[in-house]
Amino acid sequence: MLAVTAGAEEFEPARVRLGDGAQFQPVMALEYGYDDNLLHTGADTLDSQYLRLIPELQFVWGRRISHIKAGYTLDAASYFDSSDDNYVDHQVDLIGHHEFTARHRIDATYEFLKGHQARGTGIAEFEQTDKPVEFTDHDVDAAYEFGAQSARMQLGVNLGYYQRTYDNFRERSQYRDYDSFHYGATFKWRVGTRTKLLLDLSDSDINYDRVEPGQISRDSNVTRGLVGVIWEATAKSEGRAAFGIEDKRFVDKGREDFTGFAWDVAFTWRPTTYSTLELVSARESKDPFTSGDYVEESSYELNWEHYWLERWATDIQLSYVDKDYTGDDREDEITKIRLGVIYEFRRWMKLEPFYSYWDNSSTREDPELNYDKNQFGILITLAL
Repeated sequence: MLAVTAGAEEFEPARVRLGDGAQFQPVMALEYGYDDNLLHTGADTLDSQYLRLIPELQFVWGRRISHIKAGYTLDAASYFDSSDDNYVDHQVDLIGHHEFTARHRIDATYEFLKGHQARGTGIAEFEQTDKPVEFTDHDVDAAYEFGAQSARMQLGVNLGYYQRTYDNFRERSQYRDYDSFHYGATFKWRVGTRTKLLLDLSDSDINYDRVEPGQISRDSNVTRGLVGVIWEATAKSEGRAAFGIEDKRFVDKGREDFTGFAWDVAFTWRPTTYSTLELVSARESKDPFTSGDYVEESSYELNWEHYWLERWATDIQLSYVDKDYTGDDREDEITKIRLGVIYEFRRWMKLEPFYSYWDNSSTREDPELNYDKNQFGILITLAL
């Protein structure tokens, strides 16, 4: 027998109970807006109104100690004045969790993404394409952890595989297909009621399918070692902060290796029951989409959601990314601001008018790397 569970009057998607511990939750989002720079360029810009449809389906089966979660998200956009920029993305997520005993537990995840890079971004940042670049991702991870959650010590091991393949513009995109095999270990040591010290070690082998004519291999090995602290969830805060060293070694000695400072920070603070601040920051080396050996990327994201009244809230998102290229005389700074007003009209419906601004600045004077972008619209989210 099907049953629908509902929450309080504020927006809270209901779950359909299917019996035997299974639940199903559908959510539909519809976004109407205007984008003044579809091509992400400072030269000949292109603007358009658009309509975006984002249905999401979530399925859960099982209990806390053993469960399976499955999700599917469709993201489809139609641009009124530029049908060349239309896209349809698909994402599938599978998550499994099982606790053999209080001391032994495993987690496994798989993500499939049929996505896109908008014109003027990714591998097309220097050479405009006549439509978005499409790609397919497969991401598999498995982890085992020993030690009860309340114990003084937990030890974990993990391994995974990631693959990206581009689906169109193969004449150039074939040289950016790659896969990565990674593994690692974590050590947690409790030093307080809700505080743990953390040691996080990881190693990744990155392999590209083909070498571009006239270029040298991009294959590399990346090793990271971070130490830090974990704050377990309380009514007011939770988070993680880890700092250490990252080492990137290329197979071909013609490329410059990297050894430098790295960090991984994620912190949530709730000063009151109606206000939430989230901070996420990271520093790591990344492979560039176009030119260069590697990118030293430092990113900072701050999100503040505050309920001024029972159903009225504001959502402010700020992000800043600094990209320092090696192998290319270039440093980029990307600043993004998003302002939204949330009105929870009913338990099953909320409205969010929003405005976002994107500024891309580079030490290179190319118009493809120096531009701004404005976007505004309204997002309507519906649920059972």
